[in-house]
Amino acid sequence: MDFSIFISHQRLFPHERYGGNLYEDKLAEAKIADRCGFNCIWVPEHHLIQYMQAPNGLLLLVHYAHHVKAPLGQMVNLLVYRHPLVAAGEIAQADALIGGRLQLGVGRGAYEYEFRRLGIPWDSAYDRFHECLDVIETIWRHPDRGVAYQGKFFQFETTFVWPRLVQKPHPPIWYAAMTPPAIEFAAKRGYHVATWPFLRPMSFVEEIVAKFHEAREAAGNAKGVQQFSLMRPVHVAETEKKARESVETMLVNHRLSQRIRGQNIVADDRGYVAPDPLPDEPTFEETFDRMIAGTPQQCLEKLHRYHELGVDQFMCWFDFGLETARNIDSMQLFAEEVMAPFRKATGRTPALPRAVSTR
Repeated sequence: MDFSIFISHQRLFPHERYGGNLYEDKLAEAKIADRCGFNCIWVPEHHLIQYMQAPNGLLLLVHYAHHVKAPLGQMVNLLVYRHPLVAAGEIAQADALIGGRLQLGVGRGAYEYEFRRLGIPWDSAYDRFHECLDVIETIWRHPDRGVAYQGKFFQFETTFVWPRLVQKPHPPIWYAAMTPPAIEFAAKRGYHVATWPFLRPMSFVEEIVAKFHEAREAAGNAKGVQQFSLMRPVHVAETEKKARESVETMLVNHRLSQRIRGQNIVADDRGYVAPDPLPDEPTFEETFDRMIAGTPQQCLEKLHRYHELGVDQFMCWFDFGLETARNIDSMQLFAEEVMAPFRKATGRTPALPRAVSTR
């Protein structure tokens, strides 16, 4: 198991608590992540929601590419929000601008709030997403000629997309899947799979990792060739007491994330969501246990559980609402006293994957 980092561009509290410019602060975190040796820096795409201000993930990656050497990934590119011919061109352009370092996460999208305001029916989102992905993969399977397409949502005559990809045959595709059936679906079709179980218990993690590997074997792909990535919030401190100070912020993040989902969304006309407690939210102790939080030794012990289950890439999420200085302190301590000894003990495998055949 190796380590990447997800920079969420989230700010949960009023601007005054953070002080600096959001994008300057996140660039500073990306630079530190690069120096710390994370094997990929991931960014999101979200629209119209106050605490997640990252409407163009590819643009962020191009910006970061001028300052870091690590591979760069978008988790996820929301294909359903644009025509797939446009998306194919944007992805190829980004791959060229960052020197062929792109890792591409794709997914339906998580927030009905966005879909409603963009006029895209939520109940057709999966079908639309799969058709968008099919169009893009069809383009990539025909590098030397144009393609025509006749689908439910998109129809076009023979078209050649410029520019072309730097990576051949295409960037590694990570299918974002949250439920056991979705993970099985993606893995059986040969996709690398990325998931984030929020604050669900380890029993759920055990279930989805096992589901991935069963489906990967059914697809005929070796472990480490087709990979599974899992994200959890991380906060490392010199003492357990200091680490526990991050838990309340993570609970606020969890409340916001869950309250912006589904049909009963409560947000004002500026996209602000109130972090009111949830009826079934995890307790303080459950949250601390499910985070990779604690002293370096406590975090090492927690991470070995994921390694033993068969997680290939652990995606660290430090910026779940804390100030940049605290994120950076935690990141550096993690790199020096958790990631380095973990890699030494386990051999730092597997490396980031290449593209695999999908169907």
